[in-house]
Amino acid sequence: MRREVFTVSRTVTFELVTGSGDVEVLASGGDEVIVELRGGPETGYTVEMNGSDLVVRPPIKRSGKRRFASTDVKLYVPDDAAGEIRVASGDVIVGTEVGELNVASASGDIRVNATVLRDFFAKSASGDVKTRRVGGHVFIATASGGAIIEDVGGDLTFNSASGDLRAGAVAGMIEIKAVSADVFIDAVSGHTVRARTLSGDVRLGIPPGRTVDLDMQTLSGEVVNRLTKSDGGGDRKTSLAISVKTVSGNLKLESV
Repeated sequence: MRREVFTVSRTVTFELVTGSGDVEVLASGGDEVIVELRGGPETGYTVEMNGSDLVVRPPIKRSGKRRFASTDVKLYVPDDAAGEIRVASGDVIVGTEVGELNVASASGDIRVNATVLRDFFAKSASGDVKTRRVGGHVFIATASGGAIIEDVGGDLTFNSASGDLRAGAVAGMIEIKAVSADVFIDAVSGHTVRARTLSGDVRLGIPPGRTVDLDMQTLSGEVVNRLTKSDGGGDRKTSLAISVKTVSGNLKLESV
């Protein structure tokens, strides 16, 4: 195993690139940044700390292409670190609170088991995305994989060819583009919901006091409105515009 330790005095930003292998980001519990590499060409990896900026990259072949052999990476960072992770094949697990996070994986799950204080971006060709609360905006794109998000403090964008979305409370705008997906939002607190799907149901939880402006277009589907009369009657500040276009899918509105 290769182990590198750096001492920092400012908020850390990191760029971590690896090939086949898992990545885990954990808390260092202090002012240190620790990088542990195990397996594959670990000795050939570039591990550099420039001020508060960390770079971890795999070795490059003579042809100029990076060598993506199997190497597991563990990264220990102080609180509020922000960074980018790119993995060709492997799971990404983040177990400590981070400021902002951008993760891309060609094949593997992305799991964030702690709060993301600001924005969260995730792209996965094949794999699920799961995260706890995000304080800012969320952008998730998957070719084949679903997403679970506890709460979103900003806007939520979800693009998927095949994969379901489940989210808790969403404070900002919601935009969904999917070929085949079921969408479940526990509580819509923003003012706009736009969903475009070929097949799949959309279920939205509507807090009390919202005025709903609904535009539903479908070839095969129905609207199930379970809102009570007391849910309406709000002013412009509490209005909610919902636009759903689907070939085959239902829309369900429920009181929360």
